[in-house]
Amino acid sequence: MPARLQTLGHLRLLDEGGNDIVFPEKALLILCYLVARGINDMPRADAASLFWDDANSAAAFANLRQTVSRTQKRQRELGRTYLSFTDTTIALGQDAIESDIEAMREGAGLAVLAAALTDDFLKYVKAGNRALSSWIMLQRAAHMALLRGALLEGGAGTRQARAAAALRLLESNPDDEEVRAVLTGRPATSESLMTLQPHTRMPASEGAEVTLARPNPPRVVLLPPVTTLAARTAARFSEALIEDVTIGLCALRSISIIAPHTAALISLQADRAATYERHKISYILETRLRDEGHHHTLFAQLIFFGSDEVIWAERFPLSAEGLARSRQMIAHQIAGAIATEIERNEVVHRDYEQDAGAYRSFLIGQGQLKNLDLRDIRRARKSFREALQVNSGFAPAIGGLARTYFLEWLLTARGDADLLRQAEHFAEETIRVDERLPSGYRELGVVKLYARQFDESTAYLDRAEALSPHYANVIASYADTLVQASRPDIGLKKIEHAIELNPLPPDEYFWTAAGAAYGLGKYEEALSYISRMKDKEPVHRISAASWAMLGDLKKARLFVRRTYESNPNFDLDSWMAIVPFKEEWQRRHYYDGLKRAGF
Repeated sequence: MPARLQTLGHLRLLDEGGNDIVFPEKALLILCYLVARGINDMPRADAASLFWDDANSAAAFANLRQTVSRTQKRQRELGRTYLSFTDTTIALGQDAIESDIEAMREGAGLAVLAAALTDDFLKYVKAGNRALSSWIMLQRAAHMALLRGALLEGGAGTRQARAAAALRLLESNPDDEEVRAVLTGRPATSESLMTLQPHTRMPASEGAEVTLARPNPPRVVLLPPVTTLAARTAARFSEALIEDVTIGLCALRSISIIAPHTAALISLQADRAATYERHKISYILETRLRDEGHHHTLFAQLIFFGSDEVIWAERFPLSAEGLARSRQMIAHQIAGAIATEIERNEVVHRDYEQDAGAYRSFLIGQGQLKNLDLRDIRRARKSFREALQVNSGFAPAIGGLARTYFLEWLLTARGDADLLRQAEHFAEETIRVDERLPSGYRELGVVKLYARQFDESTAYLDRAEALSPHYANVIASYADTLVQASRPDIGLKKIEHAIELNPLPPDEYFWTAAGAAYGLGKYEEALSYISRMKDKEPVHRISAASWAMLGDLKKARLFVRRTYESNPNFDLDSWMAIVPFKEEWQRRHYYDGLKRAGF
């Protein structure tokens, strides 16, 4: 069986088992060029100028000779001849090679083209000169032209193939109205006005909003659904739902949709935040399908990446036998909600886009704040200050500063009044600069809590939640206020809701949950929340108190020792003097646990 040359996406040479055959990259490029052109050989001079620096012919020929030498050596090791060389030419060798590029021919069916062209030609090859770069771009344009022609000619192809082809083409050229018309089932128009009209299976709602195309519309990715269900029906439901929502949103000119194939690859990335930043993605839709026993539940949430804020969330109960019937209705609701919420959010958060330098420093600081480590918190403060040097009125970075001062106050556990004053100052400044930003009210509410101004704290957090009802960080801070205000029962429910909205939360969520569980006398549950933290050092006190209340003094004293190792100056009475419990029973309960542990 011949080897296979893969040119779409990564450039690779594969054996019959699909395993990589190690081969010089320039030799692979030469193979690719010969196969794509449909020719058997090319002059050495052409290869030198195409694949190396065409402005320095001597260096180009020297590089070509090195590649020829390495290729011949590798072919002897393999016992194969994929390329043959003479003094003047390079030709295809005697061992045949198949290639995915062979599908890119006139007359190829829509299904074949749609399945093949999920990735760009030589996507990851870094062209070293203008000649090679131009040739690669011409090939990509030719592929898109073939796909477009097959789609618009209305040739044979499944609905899925037509949708996949249209989405791929719109990702390449969002202004192609003819392709958009095929996808949405609406006639193509010459105007740049489109209504939110989902796929023809999804009827348009009355009074659909007309949206003017934006020059740089925000990019939206719809991640593949997360499901714990093994049932094939549920899996099909999830896939079709995302397809319907994607098609519905593609009718909008005010946003740009990432193609499903790219979205699937993004969902596999370990560091999604870096991926979102690299691809300039502003919004992420996450969906989860759960089997609740007697019925299914679909949970959907839309996240604004700029502030890591959930701007919309909804839960849809589904009957097991009604999945197919309810899919289109739910898809329509989700598509409509996304369009509405993004438009609303863009008005509020335009300053995120206006200064890329400030935004980048802010994102770095946000990432550093995810760790409850004093060094990371101070690094985050530095990043927020760098953002403000670029744009002194960037309210999200001012709110970030407030957060760093509060967290330092909390972690040092010294009752440093100056740190709390700084946090209050920057929280008030955030609100002054942008009164629509929920993070300012959140930070001020937290400061008021630890100043034992419980009514003021609740009022500010109420305002933050009203501005952003699905913002998990705001809900988590509100939960902490309720716990400290001697309502751990309500606080635990609220922090569980925040964790549901943000399933991979920062450690402080679990810290709040552990404190709530301890306040309710659920010591094992408190320890369970602590076990989910990445850095457990800040909660050694709660661990010690929980183990002591469970009667395991050996483990309790272990955490007492660890507390003093990380904070040799820790003083129990000084700490209890600043813990802002509203009612005395809660203070006494925590104090008893710590004393039993050995503090």
